[in-house]
Amino acid sequence: MAPSDPVSRTEPSSSTDRNVKHVVLGDLLFPTWYQSIYPEDLVNKDTDRLYVCRWCFRYSCDVHAYAQHTRLCQHRTTPPGTKVYDHGGYSVWELDGECHKLYAQNLSLFAKLFLDHKSVFYDVVSFLYYLLVFTDPNDPQNYYVLGFFSKEKLSWDANNLACILVFPPYQHKQLGKLLMGVSYKISSWESDSGLIGGPERPLSEMGHRSYTRFWQERIARYLLLQGGKPKEAEAASGSSVPLKQKSPKTSKRKHTHELMTVQDIGLATGMLPEDVVTALQGLGAVEPATPAKKRRTKDSSGEAGSGAEEPLLIRKSKILEWAKSHHMALQDPVRDEGFLGKWAPADSTEESDVDSDDVDEDVG
Repeated sequence: MAPSDPVSRTEPSSSTDRNVKHVVLGDLLFPTWYQSIYPEDLVNKDTDRLYVCRWCFRYSCDVHAYAQHTRLCQHRTTPPGTKVYDHGGYSVWELDGECHKLYAQNLSLFAKLFLDHKSVFYDVVSFLYYLLVFTDPNDPQNYYVLGFFSKEKLSWDANNLACILVFPPYQHKQLGKLLMGVSYKISSWESDSGLIGGPERPLSEMGHRSYTRFWQERIARYLLLQGGKPKEAEAASGSSVPLKQKSPKTSKRKHTHELMTVQDIGLATGMLPEDVVTALQGLGAVEPATPAKKRRTKDSSGEAGSGAEEPLLIRKSKILEWAKSHHMALQDPVRDEGFLGKWAPADSTEESDVDSDDVDEDVG
């Protein structure tokens, strides 16, 4: 199995004290970014090439031992765990760190080669792992693990994600957004007993950029597709045509205004108030409500709301402009009809393609 040439892409400056310089994952060869804590008796401090099984992430410095393992790997045809999402060739598999301890440890060690601040490698029993898998449509038993995210089984801060990584050869393909969207869905924030949360803090610089873009798109879709759709949004919501092709050129309409609070948007999207604020600032479509409109929203005591309950003026026309300029399609990359088991929706919705900008996708 001859590995391909190293992948050429934008990446963080590689640390000079990396114990592994390159990894072979299946038939791909690419450089590492950071040091991992592989056992020194198995991986020395100056390893040029580490061979990693693309199915179970077991590793070896010996190419012959690696080749022998890949012929016998028990996960050659099916990922471990339970499939919770499946749509368009991409699936997400949930595995318990307690039930698949060695797999989770090997996956965590591999991930550390590309995450600067990852800290959990061996104590994996309190975490769930969600593998992003692509399956060859012409060969259902031929699959590729493209990345993953993890979350604590019990998070006191209601975090819906602890760590996320799309492996370097598969980055800049919108897969990070897919994983982020799945993490919000399976957090059960929509249920009566669910809690609204977000990713574990602090976010890395790249993670902050990725999540900010994800939150902006999430809120833009909600505001454009909720009741009283503007014509452009209504036309694009069931189509694979990008938003930028849906702008009418011959008619003039008054701007559509909505009064709502940060808390309203957070409850509707499953987002924390601080994350809503971050996204709204980037969208540039929000301003404080005018005094006259504030007076109409006062409560029975005569006091206007403040903070997360302070009314805001949302300009849908500005959000639509932002969506067009960022080539955002209104169809969410995570399809409700793709969820399985207890996450499966009662009704399916029409499918459509997604067209949006690339973002950095690895978060520590």
